[in-house]
Amino acid sequence: MMSAVAQLPYREPTVSNIDEYDAEHGGGAIPDPLLTAQRYTRFYLLGAGDFVFSLGKLLSLEQPMVMSPAVLARSAAEYSSRCVYVSDPTDSPEMRISKAMNLCRDGFNDHGVGKPDADPELIELAKGFNDWSSQRSLPKAPLPNYTNLIHQLSPEMGRREYQRLSGVAHANAITLSGAVISAQLESDHNVDQSWRNALFASHCGVLAAMSVCLLRDGDLTQVSSCFSAFKHYELKYNQFVWDRDVERGITPDWPRPTVPADD
Repeated sequence: MMSAVAQLPYREPTVSNIDEYDAEHGGGAIPDPLLTAQRYTRFYLLGAGDFVFSLGKLLSLEQPMVMSPAVLARSAAEYSSRCVYVSDPTDSPEMRISKAMNLCRDGFNDHGVGKPDADPELIELAKGFNDWSSQRSLPKAPLPNYTNLIHQLSPEMGRREYQRLSGVAHANAITLSGAVISAQLESDHNVDQSWRNALFASHCGVLAAMSVCLLRDGDLTQVSSCFSAFKHYELKYNQFVWDRDVERGITPDWPRPTVPADD
């Protein structure tokens, strides 16, 4: 579903022709600023879909992995959050371009263009981007900070889940010890955590697909169906966690989730 939505034709709500817009506003290192911004919506959604698909493959293993599902889920959330950042259907074309420029600056910084041993070609490309944007009166866009974007994408659990997943991705000794020891002591720990990671990644991915679908005026039927499936399995998972805690003698401080009768 995410790949299908990513391949929808580009559309800018307030621009009748993206090529004509770019012919008027592009130039220098960025001849097609609006098309570039639109491409990022596709690229980030395709990337997020890759990670979610890979997570699904890991869930089919007889013995789920301990670490890799968390890393995949974190990447899916990051890609999804940046997809939503640049695909907001309420943004003006100029705001979308400004956000795309922020993503490019982040990319250049990650490649170390300001360091003495930086790639000369990247330095030249970054200069061209900076020169182009400095000559335009683009609106100031919020910076694409991962933690903030994921929290905005999923206010109920984004910040908490991202922090947990980052501990695995960054080889945090405490997170690593807890995950491995728990997996050794509890036979269902890997399964439990893998499903938790997959649900969070799917949640972020479906929301990103919805944002792109709205931007491009696509059919939301499949996206809505996937969102309903996520809510169903989220309830099933929360029921499982609640029942497991009770079996262990732990009294949850929240009522047992109930699945709608038609499920």
